[in-house]
Parts: sequence; structure tokens; C-alpha cells
Amino acid sequence: MPTPPRLSDLSTPDETDPGSLRARARRFTELLSIARRHGLVPFRRLDFSHDPTTSELRRSQAEHLRRALEEAGGGFVKMGQLLSTRDDLLPEEWTEGLAHLQRNVSPAPADEVAALLERELGAPVDEVFAAFDPAPVAAASIAQVHRARLTDGTSVAVKVQRPGIDQAVRRDVDIALRVVRFMARWSVEARQVGVQDVAQQYADDLVRQVDFRSELRNLEALRAAQRRSARPDEVRFPDPYPELSGRRVLVMEFLEGDTLSAVRAERSDRDLDQPMRAILRAFLRQVVFDGIYHGDLHPGNVLLLPDGRPALIDFGSVGRLDPGLRDIVQELLAAYIQDDTSRIADAVLRMAPVRDVQDEPDFRRDIARFVADELGPGARIGVETVDDAVAVFGRYRLKAPPDFVAAARALAIFEGTLRTLAPSFDLLEESRGLASEQIRDQLRPGKLRDVAVRELFGAVTAARRLPRRVDRIGEAIETGKLSVNIRLFADRRDRRTLNGLVRRVLLVLLGAGAGVLAIVYLALPARPTAVISTGVAGALLGGAAVVLLVWAAVDAIRARRRE
Repeated sequence: MPTPPRLSDLSTPDETDPGSLRARARRFTELLSIARRHGLVPFRRLDFSHDPTTSELRRSQAEHLRRALEEAGGGFVKMGQLLSTRDDLLPEEWTEGLAHLQRNVSPAPADEVAALLERELGAPVDEVFAAFDPAPVAAASIAQVHRARLTDGTSVAVKVQRPGIDQAVRRDVDIALRVVRFMARWSVEARQVGVQDVAQQYADDLVRQVDFRSELRNLEALRAAQRRSARPDEVRFPDPYPELSGRRVLVMEFLEGDTLSAVRAERSDRDLDQPMRAILRAFLRQVVFDGIYHGDLHPGNVLLLPDGRPALIDFGSVGRLDPGLRDIVQELLAAYIQDDTSRIADAVLRMAPVRDVQDEPDFRRDIARFVADELGPGARIGVETVDDAVAVFGRYRLKAPPDFVAAARALAIFEGTLRTLAPSFDLLEESRGLASEQIRDQLRPGKLRDVAVRELFGAVTAARRLPRRVDRIGEAIETGKLSVNIRLFADRRDRRTLNGLVRRVLLVLLGAGAGVLAIVYLALPARPTAVISTGVAGALLGGAAVVLLVWAAVDAIRARRRE
């Protein structure tokens, strides 16, 4: 029986640097101290009920949690932002308290920000900008945004990394990954859903967010994809200024507007269905056809411009799907629109094959049931939907690609935003209609011409390689070096048939041998000095022969029935 895990195992270093161990130990101590100072431990005292008599207690606890997350900083604020959109998980008092993380994070000291800007820009701030407001217009967990004006009068947003956040995020990511590895080591369910891969991808994404050069590339890629869409002006993206941007500073166009967080705080009666529909249309196109999507659509990252259009900001978390996975997502979408559960199962199996082919019929039935119950008419996507999907995957030990899980996580974030800001918005029904519209857009003559050109180019390239491959095959045949690799008995049924055949042959041989020996012993004359008489020995061998031969016969009959 394995030794039970200990919490101290989380601090065991994988590397030989003793300083990293001390830093992690200090961080663990710091996090525990923060939780105690804000009354968050023991956790059993926290109230997650919907009892109206304890509403003020929940409001107070949510405020303390918000302050604790701000004090912890980095990825912890990100987690709080995600939880603030999940009113299906948390009572209203908790989501309202955590929502302040998206617009009310304490700014970094002004002198430290000015020093960082001067190092990154290579010149004093007043030499680069005609005007620079030292008070940030927004402060987040990793960076804060200042308003400035270029020498030509253009109003820009200067996104500055919080001083010291780079090392802090990397340290916290290291701690979080150790916790996840600790969980996966002792939890079968965690291993089955691939929690380590998902956590690693989220960690990599968070580390990328502290390098604004990566965010600049993300913004430029999303802008390029948006320009190729049928409605290029439906969703706005800010114009970047690469010549003024670097690892810790990103300069882009300043967009006037209110974040959805501010709209929710004002309890405005503005109709948000149209901008939400525009964002959903853009998100579906990004995931299904462009292969690059905004992965953090919480209310603080969506602006409503004065003309009513939505605009996206904060491009640190941007996901990508490779062409093969994008093809599978397109197949899933087309099958969902047509209510074809068989094609949905086919696409899922392409992405995550079952380990045992015998389980495939049961998996297909469970997928059909899941689609009918959780994604049918009138259904709403919620945490239960995700739990049921994870249960189906875990039951058959399927491991979905981390990139696919990340896209699902992005959809969950956006669904939480919809749930809090437009409760009447039917995500599934809108997705069906918008997906059909996107598919029609892809069937325009111009799009079809582009696809045909790409496919023709691929066919020409393959045709150019074909003579060389035929020549190699012919040369291998001529020299006797042609070989074919075949994996025998890859199917479990083949292995079972072979095992049964070998077993029956051995039983018959042993039974026949025992029968022959029984006849020999029975034919021998009795020997009074023997411990066991020849007659008794012959009878025992004869009985063994009968048992073995009957066993072989019964086994053969059972095998025939299974066929």
C-alpha cells in the first residue's frame, strides 16, 4: 500500500537550487498568513449558501477574499476574476465582491512605474510622450494602463507591467504546478482528465502574459484575422504601436468606452444582446475557422464604444488551434448543427481515441445521451454540463488535447460573462444560428476559390513528390529491401481468440497425455511394495484426463457462442 502523501512533498525541489526552495517556502508562509489575516481559514467557516439571513456575512467574506487576492497578486487575481463570472457556482454576494477585481486593483507606486518606463523606452517619459498621466485609468493583476498623448496628438493607452510581477508570477506558477502534480499523483480522476496538461497550458499562458512582446503578436494576429472576416468592423481592436512597445510596455490606441464590469456595476438598462451576439460571432469564427481566439473574455476585457460596438482589450491570453484540431472542431460544429450524434462521436474519437475498441459502442451511446440532455433545445451550458462531459471522458479514459480544453475554458469564461450581463441570452441557440451563418460565409465564391487554390497547390506539391516515391519503392523491390511493418494482434478480440486457442490446445494435449499414462498404469501388474498401486495411479490419471478434456470442450463451446 503506498505511503499517504504529505503537504511537505509540495515543497520538494525538482532542481538543486536551494534558493528556489526557500522562496517557495516563504511564499507558502505568505499565502497562509494572508488567508489568516483576512479570516479565510479555516475554510469551513466560509458561507456559500443562499440563505438571505446570512447575506451580510457572505458580503463581508467576499470583500475579505477580494482584498486577500489583491494582496497575493498575480495569478490569484486572475482566478478571482474568473470566479466572479460564475454565478452558477457562487452566491450573488461572492460574485459581486470578486467583480471589483476587474476594475479596482490597487496601482503600483508611481516612481517605480516611471523608472520601469524609462528603462524600457530608453528615454525619459516626457521625451517620448507629449503628455503622460501618472494615475492609471485601470489597474489589473499583471499590469496597469496609463493614458498618454503622442507628439502628433494621438491619444494612446500605455500598458505597463507591474514592477517585480515577472518573478512573482513564475514563482506562483511553479507552486501551482507542484500542487497539481501532487493531486495527479494521488487522484485517478485527475489523471484521467489530464489535469496536468491543462494546468501546464494555463501556466504557460500566464507566463506569456508577462511578456508584452507576445501580447503584441497576439493583437496583430487577431486584427489580421478580423480584417479577413465578412464583418471586419463589427468588433473593434486597438491599433498597436510596435516601435514603442517591448517586453514590459505595450502602447496601443486608446479606445473610449465603458467596460462590461462598469456597465454591470451601474446596473444599467442598456440592451446588451446585440454586442454580445457580435462578440459570440467573432469568438466562434476565431475558434472554428481562424484558429486563434481571445481566451479571456471576462467583463473587464470587453468595452462598449460610444457607437454601441464592442471592443476587445487585453491580449495576454490568446489561444491557438493547429490545423488538425481546427478540422475536428469544424466537424463537431457541423455535426451539432445537423443533430448528428454519430458524427459528433466520430470527431471526438478522432481527437481522443478510446483505449479499448470494445468500449466504443457504449461511448457512442453516452455521447448521444449527453448531446440530447445537455446540448438539446432549451438547454443551458453550466458547470453541470462541464462536469457531465468530464464524467463521460473519464469513464472511457479519454484524454482531450490541452488546446481543445483551453478553448472550452475560454467558452466557459464567456458563458459566465453572458450569464451575469444578459441572463436571457440563449448561448446554444445563438451559437447554432451564428455557426450556420459562419459556414455560409465560408461558402462564398471568394472563400471557395481560396480553398480550391490551397488544395490544388497541395495536390501539385504531392504530385511532384510522387515520381520520386515510386522510384524509391521500385529500387527497394529491385534490391530486395522492401519491407512492410504489420502490428499483429493489435485488436483485443484477436488476442483473446489466440489466447483461447492456445489454452484449448494445451488442455487437449495434457488430457491426452494423462489418458495415455492412465492406460499404461492400468496395464501394469500390481506391485505390493509401491506406495500407490498402479491401479490407483491409473484411475487418478484417467480422472485428470477426463477433467482436462471436458474443460477443453466447454471452453470451445463458450468461444463459439461469443462469436
